[in-house]
Amino acid sequence: MDSWSLRNLRQDLSKFLELVSEYQIGDFNSLYNFQGKIDSLNSFEYEIKDIVFNLNKRISGTMPETLNKYKISLDNTISLNQKDFTINDILAKDYLFELNIDSYASTVEADGKPYKNCWHLDKHIDSTEPKYTHPTYHFHFGGEYLEGLDTGEISIFSSPRLPHPPMDIFLGFHFIISNFYSSKDFPFVNELKGKYEYQQIIRRAQERLWSPYFKAFDPKNTHQDFTMSNLFPLYIS
Repeated sequence: MDSWSLRNLRQDLSKFLELVSEYQIGDFNSLYNFQGKIDSLNSFEYEIKDIVFNLNKRISGTMPETLNKYKISLDNTISLNQKDFTINDILAKDYLFELNIDSYASTVEADGKPYKNCWHLDKHIDSTEPKYTHPTYHFHFGGEYLEGLDTGEISIFSSPRLPHPPMDIFLGFHFIISNFYSSKDFPFVNELKGKYEYQQIIRRAQERLWSPYFKAFDPKNTHQDFTMSNLFPLYIS
């Protein structure tokens, strides 16, 4: 449980901001604001919005092909439940991890309006039998960020829900620079990942959130929330 201590959060966030400040990645004012409030917290819980990443080079495979400028905003809420965390998921039902993406085209014909995209990492809390495969934690395309938009000829589906372990601000940052920043175009990616302090911060975050999750695959697992059937409903035992 020591990995969930406020002391660890305070130290990791301080070192993390020191490391990423060496690079022009985005706007992390919300993290600095949170850093100033940590001493007033009673537990490892927070709600942080608009951790902004800026990219000025095309992401390979993006459609339309004219898109070459992006703003990725990360929102993350962590709150803890009061259950026995050795056999229950420590994260409460209001867990939130959402990526809101604005993409822009820098062409003469472009009207300056962003193409919007949204992915959120959900926690399934409904006790009723789902109509579709519903892993406990899953990536899901769409969300409130896309509601009310003119979708044109684009069809948007609520499925599939792709299994993925939960993430916090540190793992979320690691996820974004690993999936949206080409290491060829952005040398800082491999440089930052190679730093020992950065690796230790990510390892501690993995210990908090991923180690309990992946123990579901251990035949001796006794966890009540992280079971094979919950994490990967397609699995037939």
